[in-house]
Amino acid sequence: QAGERMTLSAGYSYLRGRDLLMSINQNVPTCVAAGANNGCRPNPAHANNSQYSSAGESVYHGLQVSLLQRPARWGHVRVSYTLSKSMNNVGEFFFSSPVDPFDLSKDWGRSDDDQRHRLTVNGSIRAPLGIHAAAAMQAYSALPLNIVSGVTTVQGTAGRPVVDGAFIQRNAGKGNDFFTLNARVSRTFRVADRMNVEAIVEGFNLTNRRNVITRNTNFGAGAYPANPSPAFGEVTAVGEPRSAQFGVRVEF
Repeated sequence: QAGERMTLSAGYSYLRGRDLLMSINQNVPTCVAAGANNGCRPNPAHANNSQYSSAGESVYHGLQVSLLQRPARWGHVRVSYTLSKSMNNVGEFFFSSPVDPFDLSKDWGRSDDDQRHRLTVNGSIRAPLGIHAAAAMQAYSALPLNIVSGVTTVQGTAGRPVVDGAFIQRNAGKGNDFFTLNARVSRTFRVADRMNVEAIVEGFNLTNRRNVITRNTNFGAGAYPANPSPAFGEVTAVGEPRSAQFGVRVEF
């Protein structure tokens, strides 16, 4: 407790995940298919036999710190920060499969949603003459990128670049950080004993920052990391640009 209305809090979270769902091929080829060998599968009479298995695992560590100025006559403010690390061996998409069904440790790496730093600040101010202003800022560090080679492995999974005879770590690439600032200003006018009119202006991504959402993660078959394909790393989607909206609300 810091003063009458301000509090500072800190907490630590640990989460261990076991038996997470992933798709694992039960009839994995062990050689390059040629002629009638059907890839030297354990059961040569059948092709791939992918089944959902509870074989994945994860671990999460998180430190959360929050500073809260509780609502007062002038307004309020909250600052929240999270320092975290998330690791697992299974992707977030539903049909996630390991790069090597015989060795799930080859997929142990940063989680798809591993974000080291997250900072949010929001608050509001009440000024004379019925003016109310509020703002929210979000700043996040970069998510990982899973760099793939575009080459399918003997096991039929999406391969990653190989260095010294081994796949590079899953989610070894670094994506883009994120920042946005939104604000809202309104003023209330009394037009009758039981009627108020509120004029509202709202702005989103006020700094007009180009927040990259996704990139091309296909490195290609060239030597890693020196010879990427020309399209590797190209931006494929961005967030919303700066925008504004206006509104009027009548209360009676």
